[in-house]
Amino acid sequence: MKTPFLLCILLVTITFFSCKNDDNAINNSIVGTWKLAAKNDGDGVPINLLDCEKNTIYTITDNTFSVRDFEANQDRTDCLPVEENASSYRTNGNKIEFLNSQGDIVVSDESEFTFSVAADKLEIIDTDPSIGKVVIEMSFDRQ
Repeated sequence: MKTPFLLCILLVTITFFSCKNDDNAINNSIVGTWKLAAKNDGDGVPINLLDCEKNTIYTITDNTFSVRDFEANQDRTDCLPVEENASSYRTNGNKIEFLNSQGDIVVSDESEFTFSVAADKLEIIDTDPSIGKVVIEMSFDRQ
């Protein structure tokens, strides 16, 4: 009687511990919907976000990078969406490279974007490539 009972316990234990639980997996992909959480200037000094700026959303798919900004109306009583901008992009290591309609990299003299993702946090750093200085750092929370 003990042997079948112990065998059942052993099978249940093996089954329980061998199942992979993806619910707790960490997602380090840039793909997702991201809400602006914080900004720092090039010297790392925090920039106070206006209420409307806190609604800024970046939606990133496998090949499209969309930015939805908001601004206050004239009376500053309501946040209104600004035109949404979408671009094709690709990642190259930790760089974000924007692409034109022919699929060529759009080279900017003013901005070079790098990113890092850790769980539900996205950091994007905009650097001026002509002088190698950080212009702005932005932090986003996954939605």
